[in-house]
Amino acid sequence: MSWTEFYIVVSGLITLVLMLLAFPWLRRKNHAKADSLSNTQIVKQRLQELEREVKEGLITEHDMRVAVDELKVALVDESSFESTRTGTASIPLLVGGLVAVVAGVVVYASVNQFSQVQRASDAIVALPELSAQLASGNGSELGPQDVVNLALAIRQRLREAPEDDTGWLNLGRLMLSLGQEVQAIEAIDKAVALKPGNTSHQISLAQALMTTGDVNNLNRAQGVLSRLLQSTPENDNLALMMAVVSAQLGDLENLTRYYGQVKDKLPAGNDIGQRLAMREQELQALEGQVLNGQVLDVQKDGLVNNSLDDSSATQTPATENTSSAKTGFNITVNVSEQARSALPQSGFLIVFAQDANSENRMPAAVVKIPLQDFPVTIALDTDNAMMPQYTLDSLSKVTLTARVSADGDVSVSPGEWEGSQVIEVAPQNMKNINVTIEKELL
Repeated sequence: MSWTEFYIVVSGLITLVLMLLAFPWLRRKNHAKADSLSNTQIVKQRLQELEREVKEGLITEHDMRVAVDELKVALVDESSFESTRTGTASIPLLVGGLVAVVAGVVVYASVNQFSQVQRASDAIVALPELSAQLASGNGSELGPQDVVNLALAIRQRLREAPEDDTGWLNLGRLMLSLGQEVQAIEAIDKAVALKPGNTSHQISLAQALMTTGDVNNLNRAQGVLSRLLQSTPENDNLALMMAVVSAQLGDLENLTRYYGQVKDKLPAGNDIGQRLAMREQELQALEGQVLNGQVLDVQKDGLVNNSLDDSSATQTPATENTSSAKTGFNITVNVSEQARSALPQSGFLIVFAQDANSENRMPAAVVKIPLQDFPVTIALDTDNAMMPQYTLDSLSKVTLTARVSADGDVSVSPGEWEGSQVIEVAPQNMKNINVTIEKELL
């Protein structure tokens, strides 16, 4: 509804209220006029009857004159009474109307949603600019209010045009940047359903599925990427994504195939390439292959244990140098006794960092793992950024939060437990931090 239509409706309602107030007075005035005419007609009829009775000899002339005088006196008295009783009501009516209008305006002003309506209108106007900024990958430049306005505008637009696949895709990307993975996947799924042949929609869906860490979602992402690679097998970006998701699933065959396609094209010392190479060795060790004269001991968390002989010790400094070049934290998460007894049997541990110097609640880095025995140590660094333009390197102070979630969603849900700590960021350094989960979210 436009503002013009809104003002027309409001004017119509005010007019209706004034008519309802004036209707009883107008109706009473019409009744009084009708009664006056009716009494006059009765007097005239009675005078005619008196004249007929005199002619017929039923009464004398004197009796007729007396009766006529009585009728005239009665008519005068009644006319005076009606004039007094039906005096002017313009002033009371005007005052009552003004009071009603003022009261209505005051009540409406106290309960109206003008600010929200105006904000929604402004958000819709700003939607093209904000959407272009999000689509260009500059989502980290969006402020908290921009994010709220963008979500509101997209939802308003989708309510009017539910077949807008681009709108659903933008909503999914926005939800993903906020850590609301379930809502993000649902929105991107709708975009894909509306345009199944759009490759960018399917790539966005695969990316959203990969961020969850859930096995079912990872399998689904692998299926999406597999179909895309069938049509464009030379696409190295898709091959790299396929290698990453295969590494997460422990699929050695696809990891070897697609990592082999891209490893020579990755920059020397690339962190993703090093992780994929290490994961490939781990999976080969699980199959009983011997690397460098020993079998690598693979832990539950998928990381290689340091059960290396002297010949492999020379590789340790390189790994340490790679880690020390990163900006982040080694976070040891523990729980209080009260929290330990209230935690769910299954769920996720989510550790994330937010800017402590602004109201921007978008995480700069997030790690999510299945719930396990505490204490647990997690590395949170620049590699865990949700957007390449918004990482721990861009912040000076962060709020580190560890939260136990039953559904794995970063957004707050009642009954979850968390702990947090504000800490300075040390560029190119990994700080050791302890966080205790002790607060229940209501």
